[in-house]
Amino acid sequence: MAAAGLHDARQPRPGPKVTRAAALSLLAGLLILAGLLWAAASVLPGWVWRVPAAWQPDLAGTVNRAFTWVARRAEIGSLAVRDITRAVASLIEVPLDLVRGLLVEGFRLRLGSGLRFEIAALPWWALTAVWGMLAHRIGGRPSMLLVLGTCLYFLVFGLWTPAMLTLASVSLSVAFGAVAGLLLGAWAYRAPRLDAGLGAVYDIMQTLPVFSYLVPILLFFGFGPVAALTATVIYAMPPMARNTTLALRRLPPSVTDLATMVGCTPRQRMWLVLLPAARHGLLAGLNQVIMLSLSAVIIASIIGAGGLGNDVLQGLKSMQLGRAFEAGVGITLLAIVLDRLSRAQALRRPAHGAEGHGRGRRLGWQVAALLLAGLVAAQLFPPLRAFPEMLVVSTGRMLDQAVAWANIAFEAPIGALRDGMVRHVLRPVKDALLALPWLAVTAAAVLAAARIQGLRLALATLAMLGFIALSGYWDQAMISLYLVLVSTLVAMLIGFPVGLAAGLHPGLDRWITLVIDTLQTLPTFVYLIPVVMLFGLGDFPAMVAIVLYALPPAIRYTKDGIARVPASLIEAADMAGCSPRQKLAYVQIPHALPEIMLGVSQTLLMAFGMLVITSLVGTRGLEQETLVAVSKARVGEGLIAGLGISFLSIIADRLISQGSQRLRQRLAGPGAGQEHP
Repeated sequence: MAAAGLHDARQPRPGPKVTRAAALSLLAGLLILAGLLWAAASVLPGWVWRVPAAWQPDLAGTVNRAFTWVARRAEIGSLAVRDITRAVASLIEVPLDLVRGLLVEGFRLRLGSGLRFEIAALPWWALTAVWGMLAHRIGGRPSMLLVLGTCLYFLVFGLWTPAMLTLASVSLSVAFGAVAGLLLGAWAYRAPRLDAGLGAVYDIMQTLPVFSYLVPILLFFGFGPVAALTATVIYAMPPMARNTTLALRRLPPSVTDLATMVGCTPRQRMWLVLLPAARHGLLAGLNQVIMLSLSAVIIASIIGAGGLGNDVLQGLKSMQLGRAFEAGVGITLLAIVLDRLSRAQALRRPAHGAEGHGRGRRLGWQVAALLLAGLVAAQLFPPLRAFPEMLVVSTGRMLDQAVAWANIAFEAPIGALRDGMVRHVLRPVKDALLALPWLAVTAAAVLAAARIQGLRLALATLAMLGFIALSGYWDQAMISLYLVLVSTLVAMLIGFPVGLAAGLHPGLDRWITLVIDTLQTLPTFVYLIPVVMLFGLGDFPAMVAIVLYALPPAIRYTKDGIARVPASLIEAADMAGCSPRQKLAYVQIPHALPEIMLGVSQTLLMAFGMLVITSLVGTRGLEQETLVAVSKARVGEGLIAGLGISFLSIIADRLISQGSQRLRQRLAGPGAGQEHP
């Protein structure tokens, strides 16, 4: 037994050696390649470095003309496409106006003879009470206190109206996105070939920046809340579809067999048996739809969504950062509330029997009575509609003054940190990537893809990088890539030791998990506010925002990998007399390395997801092209630049995830599957 234990403890030992050898070989190869390129700089033809403009097809112009023709002239039968989309927009506008009217705007009805009749919106106190009751039902007293505190924040800081506008957009986008994702996911479950094709579509939809959705939607749906809602649904729907298909596939075969034995039709089997049995997986997908919808609704404020996102955007544009910070805190609280309640609902056990149904029916009657009383009171007593003005406060000017003082007081260390990072890290990496020939970068990526997975990934990599080069956006792509790579490296340098500490110390893990859970609920916009306050505009504040946003997976995957090291390996290392440092270096880290590599992949994807938001603070890569395309309503430029970001993130994710899988197989060794199933 002791000999076997020693063998198990030393089994992962070759992992670090292989990794160091591979890293040294890669570094040597890169140095040789750099030397060869430098020596051949005056000999190689110009097209090796950049694709000549004469070779570049007018992709953006072609896309612009195609979308313009579809929007203005294309017809389906006897109906113009534009008329159809406007009719769809009118249908979407009905529930949107209804929800906005109930929460914020009220209703204005025109009667005969020029008479007008107005119905006020539900008052703040009735909505707050109802949401508190529902939160208590879902998550108990802590959830109720969180909801009441959030409503109080909106009221005291004068953010009730924009918060309700945001909530109206989020609620409808979640409803539409959840239903569409559920239907598409169930269809993909019944048609495996369709699911195989949808995988690539989902990858592009989830990595394509939201800004790229906005311009074509503007053409078809116009400017305003409906267009913003449509963009939000498209952006937030894929996780629900994917989770639906995955949850259905994870059901045990006995569930399907039972439905067949009782004589269910295929439709009955899906809607009455399979989907209810996959409830927890569906609720997990719903949670992702909620968070993505909230994030996208804020971004969609650029095309008229309004709400808290518009307050943040206007504050950033006018540099009124105090007011932007107040709205950002409101967005954060709303995100935390929605996240906590959706998670609590997902984990909540359904109540069975007469007692459970009686409680639900009684709560429904109480909610209906309270809303009706609030609606009647708002019509009869106008002072009850709005929160008293004397109780509304604003810390915007005070925060602006505090930021100005901090910038003056800490100008030297902040400036030294910013200038040092720009001079010694950001600018050299940026210049190095911009100096590389597109052909060399493409060849290296294709060879790496072929080595890791084979011809299929190599051809896909060649096609995607070739598209970027031929589109004329190669330099912008390298600028985006440099910012993502540096941010990912910094996030891993921070997240790796923090994750190690959390994985080794369960007491510390609870606090770190609380922090990263909170970070993961923050919408992307919120990260810009404190960064701009402290560091201004440019690549360095953009890097800081990306690092903060991408940090949670770097920590989480590291600590999970360390925590999942089998106890038998640790015991064998202790029996072999390994010190804690040796045990960490030769047993725990090697065994957790595949999980850590997955963390690198997720950190990289998160960095790409945050990249497009950093265009608001002055970055100059593909993300800036998508923002300019929105401002100038250029569909082609926005889609092509967005596809460039999407392709870069897909290539990076595939290379790292496939490399991690191969590393896992190499470290496991023969027979590992029997020992650690």
